[in-house]
Amino acid sequence: MAKRHILCIGAHPDDNEISIGGTAALFRKRGDEVHFVSVTNGDKGHYYQEYIKHPTFLAERRLHEAQAAARAIGASYETLGVHDGEVYVDKATTEAVVRCIRSFGEAGKGPDLVLFNRPQDYHRDHRYTAQLVLDATYMLTVPTMCPDTRHLDRMPVFAYWYDDFSEMTAFRADVVVPIDSVMDVKTEMTCAHVSQVFEWLPYNAGTLDKVPPKSDTEGRRQMILEALQKRGHWRRDKTIATLEKQSKGEGVQYVEAFQICQYGSVPSDEEMRELFPTA
Repeated sequence: MAKRHILCIGAHPDDNEISIGGTAALFRKRGDEVHFVSVTNGDKGHYYQEYIKHPTFLAERRLHEAQAAARAIGASYETLGVHDGEVYVDKATTEAVVRCIRSFGEAGKGPDLVLFNRPQDYHRDHRYTAQLVLDATYMLTVPTMCPDTRHLDRMPVFAYWYDDFSEMTAFRADVVVPIDSVMDVKTEMTCAHVSQVFEWLPYNAGTLDKVPPKSDTEGRRQMILEALQKRGHWRRDKTIATLEKQSKGEGVQYVEAFQICQYGSVPSDEEMRELFPTA
């Protein structure tokens, strides 16, 4: 099987790992190249006074965390450097996304698959990141758009990762990936984002007192594993019809699911089975 190039675009340095880290791990086990991109540098997601005064310190810390998470599966990572909370659909950022997508993979071919979140999301950075990717799609094949970066001769497949928002349109599970075999590595990747999963997110949720101390490495790992298992199990229940259609329902506990975006190349059922690690 030929090596594929899988591009994962999130708004923040931890979005890819938490949302589709299991599938990314399976891509790497299959021999595919995986590249994580964060549109922002994550320089606002914290409460330490040090980071409030010096956001660049947090951005640097989150860069190291994201690189460590990517290394856990042999993936690569980059950030487009937009300030956290300041993602806008503008000319400069749209062009940065066009160049980013074109640059990963073989010249003229780009990535085989681009994974990202849907535009109906609770977080404005997420919404606008999705819109930036959608706005970039057609322009990828236009030679006069960003002529300094080779245009693509074909359109990649674009797919949204799972969410439970239904304000406009509910998520449609076109393909479901069982991730039971890689829950440990998804946990490792997620745990690498210490500033977020053990500090900022619990602080923001009012549960900081429930986080095990730094010295309790196993307790922290178990905390994240249980949270990811709960999320993966819940998604299995939400997408069980598609999972059973793929003849994969029995025995599967944890999944990640995807909806094919119509703006890119739309794969056939057979192409979808070959593209996604559903076996």
